Amino acid sequence: QSITIVIGLFNWLQSAQYLPANPWVLVNTDFGDDPNRQPVDSRSLSEAAMSEVLRFIEDQPPSPSRHRIAFLIRFLECTGLRSSEILMAKLEDFSLDHRGRWSLRVMGKGAKLRTVALPGQAIMAVDLYLAQRGLGNLQLANGAHPLVASTRDPVAPIGYQALYEHVRNWLSKAIHRSALPYAGRMKLANASTHWLRHTYGTRAVARDVPLDVIQAQMGHATFEITASTYGKAPMDRRHSEVDRAFSGV
Repeated sequence: QSITIVIGLFNWLQSAQYLPANPWVLVNTDFGDDPNRQPVDSRSLSEAAMSEVLRFIEDQPPSPSRHRIAFLIRFLECTGLRSSEILMAKLEDFSLDHRGRWSLRVMGKGAKLRTVALPGQAIMAVDLYLAQRGLGNLQLANGAHPLVASTRDPVAPIGYQALYEHVRNWLSKAIHRSALPYAGRMKLANASTHWLRHTYGTRAVARDVPLDVIQAQMGHATFEITASTYGKAPMDRRHSEVDRAFSGV
């Protein structure tokens, strides 16, 4: 990482004609894989873990906090939005086409706009959350209201830190009290909002969603990013396929 930064600095100095050449481009930067790097599918929630989290949430007394976390889990699981994208979204950013299909226009990374296709699970989660906030549903609510709101004021937006702590705390409690094996609970000990984005990516690959669709939905700058991040079959699917092929039958 340090060498990459230095190379970038010298590239800038060369482009500004402060230096005639950049000697750092001759340095070998192929150091192999980082042994401490965790695979993407280890930073996502499995089907079993997701069921445990939702069960815990549904068992809690109704409250604005419970309503919000239930919405976030269900919505992010099937859309893969970044934290910044869901925080910036307003109800007026949703649109319904002539076939009855909903989409959401989001401001993505690098201030790039994109349109995300929304499955039925996402719309059901939004309508339920809006009803719990006393705002009706997507077709009735004031478009100026934020998609994600404060637990104290149903029409006030929240910031990144509030979202991070909200999701982190709920996931931590749900996983700690779950029926998952000890190793599974330890693996998910640091689960956060971004894990829900990875959950979407790995879940989409496991369900055979084409990579170009995943790229468009998640807003990756290039197809190569999507392919390198989610192009490999998730471990659960690999286990299933290998067991099927070598079951000994």
